[in-house]
Amino acid sequence: MDGTLVNTIDDLKIACDTILKDYGRDYKWSEADYRRFVGNGLKKLVERAFDHTLNESELDEAFEKTSALYNEIKLDHAHAYEGIKEQLALLKERGIKLAVVTNKPDNAAKNMVETIFGKSTFDFISGAVEGTPHKPHPASTFRALDALGCTAQDALFFGDSNVDMQTAKNAGIEAVGVLWGFRSREELEKKQPFDIIDNPKKIIEFFN
Repeated sequence: MDGTLVNTIDDLKIACDTILKDYGRDYKWSEADYRRFVGNGLKKLVERAFDHTLNESELDEAFEKTSALYNEIKLDHAHAYEGIKEQLALLKERGIKLAVVTNKPDNAAKNMVETIFGKSTFDFISGAVEGTPHKPHPASTFRALDALGCTAQDALFFGDSNVDMQTAKNAGIEAVGVLWGFRSREELEKKQPFDIIDNPKKIIEFFN
């Protein structure tokens, strides 16, 4: 979702910078830094923002504070990437089943998706839930496939990061890297996806 469907970087940066300031830390990271930090869930983002200087209990506390703040502001600046809504509408017209698989907490993911795209666009949203490992573990992806009644062979996995590409590989799904998100072509190419695209308008071409 983040970096593929929705640009969430501004609010993630604001939340982390605010908590860093509260802890008396130097909030020195640029937007480009945060683009590198995201992808493995909010707790890992907080750990990276604190430059891996927190022990486990300190990290848990900082994560809880950041999570609470981010939940309050997560829709302040978040928006769908240009052209995404149009592509999703075309896919729906063709009867393609759509799912979101994200490391964002499940409730936050559902709230964001339904607010930005409406409640009927996606057939299933698989966010992070307690007891289920985060991407790149394929568990949340398998949960989405099961909900859709879809096999890995009949699916395509679109994502903007090495985490997404590895998740697809772990689930046995062909991956398509997207370049309008948070990571570089070089990062995506290292995971050898099925294809890499630079414009949302090219999404529909995979379903012709």
